[in-house]
Amino acid sequence: MKLVLVLFLCTLLFSTLLASATSNNSPAAIFVTPPEIQLQPGQTQQLQAYAYYKNGTVTNVTNSGSTWASLNTSVATVSSTGLVTMKKAGSVLISNKVGIIYGYGTIVSSFTPFISVPPGNASAGKIEHIVFIVKENRSFDEYFGTFPGTNGATTYKNSSGQVLALGHTPDPASHDIGHEWHDAHIAVDGGLMDRFSQEFDCSVDGDNLCLTQFQQSDIPNYWSYAQTYTLSDEAFSNVASGSYPAHLALVAGSSLDVIDNPYSSDPAQWGCDAIAGTTVPSMNAGTYVVSAVYPCFTATSMGNLADTANVTWKAYTAINSTQSGYIYNPYRSFSSIFDSGDWGTKVVNYDEFITDAEAGNLPALSWLTPPSADTDHPPDSACVGENWTVQQINAVMQGPESQWNSTVIFLIWDDWGGFYDHVSPPHRDQFGLGLRVPFLIISPWAIQGVYNTEVEFASVLRFMEETFNLPSLDTADTVANDLQDAFNFKQTARPPLVLNQRTCPPVPPDMIVKPHDDDEDGD
Repeated sequence: MKLVLVLFLCTLLFSTLLASATSNNSPAAIFVTPPEIQLQPGQTQQLQAYAYYKNGTVTNVTNSGSTWASLNTSVATVSSTGLVTMKKAGSVLISNKVGIIYGYGTIVSSFTPFISVPPGNASAGKIEHIVFIVKENRSFDEYFGTFPGTNGATTYKNSSGQVLALGHTPDPASHDIGHEWHDAHIAVDGGLMDRFSQEFDCSVDGDNLCLTQFQQSDIPNYWSYAQTYTLSDEAFSNVASGSYPAHLALVAGSSLDVIDNPYSSDPAQWGCDAIAGTTVPSMNAGTYVVSAVYPCFTATSMGNLADTANVTWKAYTAINSTQSGYIYNPYRSFSSIFDSGDWGTKVVNYDEFITDAEAGNLPALSWLTPPSADTDHPPDSACVGENWTVQQINAVMQGPESQWNSTVIFLIWDDWGGFYDHVSPPHRDQFGLGLRVPFLIISPWAIQGVYNTEVEFASVLRFMEETFNLPSLDTADTVANDLQDAFNFKQTARPPLVLNQRTCPPVPPDMIVKPHDDDEDGD
């Protein structure tokens, strides 16, 4: 009996050690670089593959320890060492696999172009307050795919070429969907927009959540803003990835070479106060070599430009780790702000926004991020998030008339959240653009209707620069369309639209809501 027990314990110990070794040896992500390549038939391109581990180790696995494959060998083939040969015009994903983890590179014969419009500065002298409200993780088609007059969709195409109807998004959703670098590239599929079902957790228990959308009745207040003011149907995230690199771009016009969310032994380590050992994947913009860096940067932000020019600004957000939504604080990763007197005086608690707005004390530039439950980020309720947004916008509209008449509110969602969208993102560089997101422009001077100019997060920063005569960040703001054509400063000022909050549907008793990976309980 003792011998049996000893053998059992030895077997258990061996199994535990083996599982631990397997876990430690399994990469958190595979990155194929360059991520997007344009080739013509007969041309070749050498790709590289990097295995990224949660402990911050990065290994080049191009020639050993990984397997290369083409998802469509009629368009392009790839050798066992990552050399791609283009066979015919089209687009194709090239995969690299280590264990059960995949990474993807994109080969196309023609990039989706970005369409530019002439810049302007008509807002100078007219706009005195710019409010940038940042929500989370919804695609344009999921929120506004049925909105009249937009480039929306109610069907999707799968990788087999079938066209099927989008389902109805439940609220709240029962789970999150993959929405990081890997998921963005597999979903877009070189512009074919047909592999959303292969995102992480697209479907749990057969719900096909990523292939669903809301109707007007699900988000009526967002639709009211869209009907009364301006809805952009050509707004894209700055980066083909998830929340962390997107939030860097919200204040710097660039993801600063970051291509994914940070990894750490503790959750929510997303900035200059991250614990030792926290790293984030970074891809060199010139060499495309992937490395691990600490998530704290010395780059210039819009706050720095405003400080130098004596332009007032505040970021209304979570300001310490005890507050919900701290990971969404966009200035947490900029040492020149985090370690300065701006922290606590210009980077302030999100609860202060309503007080300042109602009193007519908004600064020239405002960023506003919510507590986690109010972000719209699945599985959190879109209805609850919409109510929070209405509270903030009502505060601006119910403040002094002079403040409303000199204000523009830009309301955006930071990435697509894994939800289907049918529009291929324009190619700007190897970091993006990312997938299309909802974007509302709310102002007395906003044109009423659908706005078709291609824009991104850096467009808001360029609008800030032109409005307040700030220098350029010399990042994506130098090429992003500036949103000036979304306004008519000669029109009769559009009045405030004060909305009522809704009673949100209860969570069904049999519905188990799984937490999302961007909140304080995530990784």
